[in-house]
Amino acid sequence: MLELRSVRVIPYQYIIVEKENGIATIKMNRPEKLNALNLELQEEMKEALDTLNMDDDVKVIILTGTGEAFSAGGDIGGMKEAHQLDPLLLRKGLYHYTSEVTNRIWNIEKPIIAAVNGVAAGAACNWALASDFVIASENARFGEVFIHVGLVPDGGGSWLLPRLVGLQRAKEIILMGKMVSAKEAEQIGMVNKVVPEEELMPTVKEYAKRLADLPSRTLGAAKKTINRAMTTSLREAMDYEMTMQAICFQTDAHRERVKAFLEKKK
Repeated sequence: MLELRSVRVIPYQYIIVEKENGIATIKMNRPEKLNALNLELQEEMKEALDTLNMDDDVKVIILTGTGEAFSAGGDIGGMKEAHQLDPLLLRKGLYHYTSEVTNRIWNIEKPIIAAVNGVAAGAACNWALASDFVIASENARFGEVFIHVGLVPDGGGSWLLPRLVGLQRAKEIILMGKMVSAKEAEQIGMVNKVVPEEELMPTVKEYAKRLADLPSRTLGAAKKTINRAMTTSLREAMDYEMTMQAICFQTDAHRERVKAFLEKKK
């Protein structure tokens, strides 16, 4: 079992990062703006994920929002100022950070659980979809709402959503800017589980505790193997499985768990 530790809060301006018992929680923290994603929040998200990825004490990461929303997506108010920028600067700036956060959520070799406590729209919806587990409260809603402000999906929505729900359903959600209820999201494969609002964080913490008790290196290898297989042939996927299996075979965690199994220990 993991050693009990007190909660440690790491200071940021637009996010809150807490660490306890091997579990790190990142909370987007602009509740008065429904946690809309300004450039600074996205930059802090990128920095926090990099820091937690390098922290050996962190076994699992939870991503959520403060207040009534997970995040309403891009900060519409800030878009007016962005209209004055050169498109190349936009690509290297705001949209670059949006994509880089998605890349980190997808590629970090630590399990990431999105605890969706309310609306998850735009790029924030895609941050949730890029997570390894999505647990939603009954009042959560998901939306690729870019079309309503004359934009196309960013943050990986065009790649993630069709792989989760199928091409035709993804087109319906994206092209019509449809908001998806938590119940429907569960039915079509966007989320793992829907729970009452008051049970959201206890449920997420239970998932996190179970993951934190498993061998971290093996979890990371399994996540990497699954994600890589999304874009390879079966033959290539099996070749990579064999490579990762050979690595895991040499770990102390594997040897200890085989020994425990043979000795009929937990």
